[in-house]
Amino acid sequence: MTTKNDFLPSIQARIEELQHTIAEKEEQIQTRAQQLKKNIEAELSLLEFIRKHPFKAAVTSFSTGFLLAMVVKKRKKKCNPVPQDSCIIMENPSLKSQNNSALNTIGLDVLRSVKDLGFTYLQRYIDKKIK
Repeated sequence: MTTKNDFLPSIQARIEELQHTIAEKEEQIQTRAQQLKKNIEAELSLLEFIRKHPFKAAVTSFSTGFLLAMVVKKRKKKCNPVPQDSCIIMENPSLKSQNNSALNTIGLDVLRSVKDLGFTYLQRYIDKKIK
């Protein structure tokens, strides 16, 4: 005949086994979550996108630079025919020319930077494919 104390070691062993199983599952979930995080970061990484699609990246960077240059150029044309009362930049002609030249310089610098970046990644991609 068994007493109440006989069931206690088997229950305690079962509790320890369940705690061990829970700890293992928790560890597995953490490693899977870390792997998923790394995979998502790799998929959303700009550098990975450029490495996978160098032609698209080069076209996109060229298009962006071109559109930015067009916007800067249109802004310059819009401010010229406007009367002096409605265009703040036209109050001081030297200030207007400084602002326009600054915008043009920034636009050209951005265009050159984007173009250089695109071509650099394209060159690296081609070099890796050749080697």
